[in-house]
Amino acid sequence: MPTVRLEPLDDHVLGITLDRPEQLNAISFDLVGELHDALDAVAADPDCKVAVLTGAGRGFCAGLDLRDYGTPPEPGEHPHAGVGIGGQEFIANLTLHLRRTPQIVIAAVNGPAFGGGLSLACAADIRVAADTARFCSAFIRTGLSGTDAGISFLLPQIVGGGRAFELIASGRAIDAAEAERIGLVTAVVPPEQLLDDVLDRARTIAGYTTTGLVLTKEAFWHNAGSGDMAAAIALENRNQRIASMTPEVQEYMREYSRRHRR
Repeated sequence: MPTVRLEPLDDHVLGITLDRPEQLNAISFDLVGELHDALDAVAADPDCKVAVLTGAGRGFCAGLDLRDYGTPPEPGEHPHAGVGIGGQEFIANLTLHLRRTPQIVIAAVNGPAFGGGLSLACAADIRVAADTARFCSAFIRTGLSGTDAGISFLLPQIVGGGRAFELIASGRAIDAAEAERIGLVTAVVPPEQLLDDVLDRARTIAGYTTTGLVLTKEAFWHNAGSGDMAAAIALENRNQRIASMTPEVQEYMREYSRRHRR
């Protein structure tokens, strides 16, 4: 059975649904491979501007399925399984893949986001949660390092170093209200309103140019961790020059100007 569903949700918006609801969408190697495939399909779709990542049923993603995570692909068995890519890398590279996907990714966190599930949510560009969601950097609970799947990079970017370290080192679970208070999520809504809320946000974003959105995501995530303001501004300047020369942006700006002259 497929473990990831890719489907259109609205104009220019694709939905990526983790689909192992009986296991709270826990991570298996099959799911990892199919999520890599879905992200490749999104990246290659010129009509898609926004992707919504969520989970089927009552969970977002419960982390690694310790009962049955399957077997990682051998080199060459999957496009993202190459020489030197073992099971650890195959899973962890999902967060890098999400950040490198050119479209804006919104995580609709409908339930528990634990361990690798929290990393997936953090790798999205925007997070909105149902009030039933819970969040936990659960890696430390296994006895291994508390840092995995990009969490030591992603979580401090979002909530700050002090809060991130406490969550990572303690393995403490937090509810949606605390997640909103510390800035982990943008908003908290009732579960039945989650998809509508996220689609409203997606429609607003999808109303802008593909060029503008792709360059915005590129510059933001490069600059968020750079620590060099001059380099950040140089990248912004380069992107604005590139955007201003594209026919899509030129037409959008002409229409924008016409609307605001009325």
